[in-house]
Amino acid sequence: MASRFERLADSVAARVLLNAIDASRRLSELEVPHALIGGLAVGVHGHPRATKDVDFLVGTEAFEHTSPLLVYREELRDLVRLGAIDFLAVPKAYPSLVEHLAPSAAGGEVPVVPVEALILLKLHANRPQDQADVVALLQAGVDTATVTHYLRDHAPELLTRFAELVPVSNGD
Repeated sequence: MASRFERLADSVAARVLLNAIDASRRLSELEVPHALIGGLAVGVHGHPRATKDVDFLVGTEAFEHTSPLLVYREELRDLVRLGAIDFLAVPKAYPSLVEHLAPSAAGGEVPVVPVEALILLKLHANRPQDQADVVALLQAGVDTATVTHYLRDHAPELLTRFAELVPVSNGD
């Protein structure tokens, strides 16, 4: 199993990790830029937690078309399984996220979106689990100044939401 997933083995079913590796391999074969996001990426970045699905941020190469309906390429339709493996298009509001997608998995490693971009996506979605993930990543040692700088450059409208989740130091 890919080395970055080893620390997730206690929290995530082997089937889920293998789904991520297999999906990344297939995306690489088809030259679809991609990066892991979601709960698995949270684990890779320092807060392993249980998750039942694999989420990838993918480039437009994954789709036949994106408007008016999102339609996957023929070669990917069987790979996408709602609730097991999901491919998500880069949000229109954040086109710079494309720079974090890898065209192939180097050395068999699954590309993972940088933690700053992951936090941007979590803040954008803003569901309770996403908020909890941001807090957990900060508690795991993610540098708030680095994330703040990234958000200032790529999603300034999310700075207030981020600041509300940053733990307040009590001086201990």
